[in-house]
Amino acid sequence: MRQATVEYIMGISKEANAFDQIEHRYLNMTREEVIQHIKHVGILPERFDHDSSEEKLWSKFSDVILATALNHLGLSSRVIRTRGNAADVFSFASDYTMVGDAKCFRLSRTAKNQKDFKIKALDDWRRQNTFALLVAPIYQFPLDRSQIYSQAITKNVTLLSYTHLHCLLACQPQTTLRPLWEVGHLLSQQNIPPYGRNYWNTIDRVVADLCGMPLASLKPYKDAEVSLIQLLATEGIDYWRDKVEYFQSLSREEAIDLLIKSQKIEQKIQTLHRVITRKYTV
Repeated sequence: MRQATVEYIMGISKEANAFDQIEHRYLNMTREEVIQHIKHVGILPERFDHDSSEEKLWSKFSDVILATALNHLGLSSRVIRTRGNAADVFSFASDYTMVGDAKCFRLSRTAKNQKDFKIKALDDWRRQNTFALLVAPIYQFPLDRSQIYSQAITKNVTLLSYTHLHCLLACQPQTTLRPLWEVGHLLSQQNIPPYGRNYWNTIDRVVADLCGMPLASLKPYKDAEVSLIQLLATEGIDYWRDKVEYFQSLSREEAIDLLIKSQKIEQKIQTLHRVITRKYTV
């Protein structure tokens, strides 16, 4: 399923209505289909160039997957089209509203910091809405002390992993999810040190309680994610090794042309020419 999604996004990424196509294709999926995508959506494909149209479209695809998942959990959700100074997903229940943000990272990405998670920004984007949610792969969150946890607790922004979301989709809680959106308030009242392990232990307990199952039941979901990460990391290594072999096969002239294209030098020269020839008014 992941490979088919990658090929689909590469096929439509240059089209003007690509986001409309993503919404049409994925927003009304069944719960089982969402579960299959939720397992891998947080991992950006290595073959997508940085800041490319494919990477941006995958990010929008993750927003659609989050909105669809929340719909199946009883919240009416939609993707917010406005870009900049706004959250990506808006949800509402009978007694609260919530903004959400879905994060995706490459497995080859180096260590992340608080700026990658933008918790303060998400809190600002909440405005008059009740809760705020940030979802990312669990292995991308810091394990120990980090400002993201103190910020999440202080601002009551719920950090959730795709693994926990997978578990919730599978068990379909027949109760309000409000305790999950109030984890920050809970930890603040208990005065628990803002360490990653403390935060995720609390998330584990709340999710298990909502699903009416023992904590040990979460382990298969976490083990499945580890297995998938290892598989996709192996695929990523194969992809980059193939790239190395391809580069090594190029002639000197071909390698120079490829380097010039990769640096977008011609486009930069054209932009500078337009600056020179532009008619200025004083």
